Amino acid sequence: MSEYYDLKQQKRKDAFGLFYESVLKPDHELRKCAHNQECYNELIEWRQDILQYLQKRRQQEFN
Repeated sequence: MSEYYDLKQQKRKDAFGLFYESVLKPDHELRKCAHNQECYNELIEWRQDILQYLQKRRQQEFN
């Protein structure tokens, strides 16, 4: 059972890393849409909020 738990934890850590990278990666089309809708700054604010949340979750889950 411990082996299963260790494997599951590693998979969660790997998935978290991929998800975190996807938030960091610029999406030029999305940013273009935000400029067109005049909400680019708000989009970046949301991005910052999500990055802060993900940092907290990383600490809770993996430390």
